[in-house]
Amino acid sequence: MLLFELLGISATLCYVLALAKKHHDRRHFLLWSVFVSTAGWMTEETCIRLYAFYDYGQGWHLSLSRMPLLVILVWPVIIRSAGDLASQLLGCGHRLVPLAAGGIVLSDAALIETAAVRSGFWAWHAPGIFDVPLIGILGWAIFAFLCLFLFEKGRERCRRLLFSVLVLFLPPLGTHLLLLISWWGIFRWFNLPVQPEAATAAAWVVSLGLVIASMRFRAGRRVKKRTLLLRLPAGLFFLALLFANADGSAPLIFFGAAFLPPYLALMAQQFLVRHKPQEG
Repeated sequence: MLLFELLGISATLCYVLALAKKHHDRRHFLLWSVFVSTAGWMTEETCIRLYAFYDYGQGWHLSLSRMPLLVILVWPVIIRSAGDLASQLLGCGHRLVPLAAGGIVLSDAALIETAAVRSGFWAWHAPGIFDVPLIGILGWAIFAFLCLFLFEKGRERCRRLLFSVLVLFLPPLGTHLLLLISWWGIFRWFNLPVQPEAATAAAWVVSLGLVIASMRFRAGRRVKKRTLLLRLPAGLFFLALLFANADGSAPLIFFGAAFLPPYLALMAQQFLVRHKPQEG
């Protein structure tokens, strides 16, 4: 486990530096990453202490209070990579980029949470999809949306430092507020286990819907290959982790497989565009 943490931290830092290298304002991006990691730690630490909905496993070695250091450092990577993908799908500066990025993180969370809980990295104390409550997955999306919203607003108004500092306050407070509203307004009254077959069927409906939409709007032509490839290692890692700990559960295996078609559809569109015969 210690080796896994050290490798994960090293890979995460290399990924952040790689993203910073291609960013036109490297200093601001690195500062924003520090603020996002700090805000992520503040948000999770207070959620664990206030709500007692989940706890990290005892096997972690490098932690800050109750949170593993690897999880703290990985937040900027998850959010920025989702932001890059959303920006390329919708167009740079589109007003719905933060919301779309939140949706992408929601999908990431559904896979990561399921694989991590199955592997014993952390555990939830409430029922849901494969032992992961829906509000737990939603929390990822809310936090990512708020961080990206501030990032985009800072870029639009040319006040990046101010809006980066706000990341320390708005996402933690906003995440708590929206989680409480969601819990008492919706999830408190549907706090029940979701049947594995139903969860798998829903995942495939969403997956195939995204494939159809990407083909219909030719989304793969707008996404950079580099953006997809940078997300590939983490995706394959958590898929392998999920399959390795599925214990022969067919619904869980098919649930994990549902995350592949949208990615493959985007890659296929890029391949077809590059190999399209030239007229004349």
